[in-house]
Amino acid sequence: MSAKKEISIAGERCTGCLNCQLICSFTFTRAFNPAAAYIKIERIDGGSEIHFTEDCTGCGLCIDYCAYGTLTFKEGVE
Repeated sequence: MSAKKEISIAGERCTGCLNCQLICSFTFTRAFNPAAAYIKIERIDGGSEIHFTEDCTGCGLCIDYCAYGTLTFKEGVE
């Protein structure tokens, strides 16, 4: 079984589009419900705070669907 990959977050790039939450929730619950996603986006003072729940598998779909380069896999981490 492979280890969970670590995801790097550049919160200043986040626009709050919620694509990451939508793909996550749809993948794991078959419903577009950001509240059910394993990634959480909170808008604070014009910026974004992004964190992952303990249920996050590190699958990387949020990275694939982020149009703004906010999320990437950490270099050198497998």
